[in-house]
Amino acid sequence: MFFLNYILFILLILFVHVIALSTQSLSSKKYFFGVYVNEIIIEEDSKTKINKDFKRKLNISLFLSVIIYMILKSIFNLNIGANIIISTTVYFVLFFFILKVEFKKVKDIKYDYLRKVKNNQIVHERVIVKKDEILHNQKKKIIKKFKILFGICLSISLISFLYVLINYKNMPDIIITHWGADGRPDGYSQKNIINVFFTNFLDVSMVLLFAVIAIGSILGNTYIDDSDLELNRKKAIKYLNGIGYSFFALTISIQSITTTLPIFMIKQKSILVWLTLSSCIIPVIIIIPIIYFYLMLSNIKPKNKNMYTVENDDEKWIYGFIYYNKEDPKLMVEKRLGMGWNMNMAHPLGKFITFILIFLVVGSLLICFI
Repeated sequence: MFFLNYILFILLILFVHVIALSTQSLSSKKYFFGVYVNEIIIEEDSKTKINKDFKRKLNISLFLSVIIYMILKSIFNLNIGANIIISTTVYFVLFFFILKVEFKKVKDIKYDYLRKVKNNQIVHERVIVKKDEILHNQKKKIIKKFKILFGICLSISLISFLYVLINYKNMPDIIITHWGADGRPDGYSQKNIINVFFTNFLDVSMVLLFAVIAIGSILGNTYIDDSDLELNRKKAIKYLNGIGYSFFALTISIQSITTTLPIFMIKQKSILVWLTLSSCIIPVIIIIPIIYFYLMLSNIKPKNKNMYTVENDDEKWIYGFIYYNKEDPKLMVEKRLGMGWNMNMAHPLGKFITFILIFLVVGSLLICFI
């Protein structure tokens, strides 16, 4: 079981690393490392150099994260949960720092180009893209459907919460708060409201988070090429449904463990090994169709090189991956790095979700260390 912990971490971090390495190749061609470049020309040599530098630094980050995991496991003997959270957090921090550096490089190239363009009095006409009303109405129906499906997920989470609430008084003073990769208890704590209900809070928050991402992705602006409008409209509906169903499946797969953990805690029993492994492996597999549907949706966008939308303003993006625009009422906008949608951090709900995410990470660490 000692080696199983290493295998689970290696599989997880390698999967994350492959996705991170593909950040630019999975991004829309109108962005280069988070910078809107549809109206400028960047030499291929410069692009290649920036890409190689990005991947080299990211490979070093992977190596450092693995070393940190091994040190925490062998010297400090941290449990797998805390170790994975710390090691992957280090990787993501380094990843975002690297993106920040590459973003600045590309932005400097862009503004050097624009200065030359201005001096030569070359003007590019920007084409404003309008939303398709028929597709917009179809999306309303899709959103209604997934509100019902995610409502079912939320109901399951609330039933689990009520079960714990009803049995709270009958629980022993010392309860199980952590299980190892083999499903056996390896962490115990004093019974209190935080220790007992934290998993339920994690469960509800996860459902709400995935619901917001899925429905927000469908609700966000979907631009389609009008060269074959009817066909592309049908494709858009298909891909939006695919995104919704994939996130629904992802939610259910993770709920299989987050809604049942409180039951095992009350019963003071080990978790079934197949349940532990499936809740780790299946979500990773489901990410593949999510990526696929986001990629296919990006392939039916307008091909006009000078297409302009409100999200294309560089000044509204922090380092290309944080969108902050008080003037934009939308919660979700298209990502500049990778595929999918970003939250508008200036939106009240965006701030709330960010707070929940930070709370969950910090809370998970605290629970793992208890």
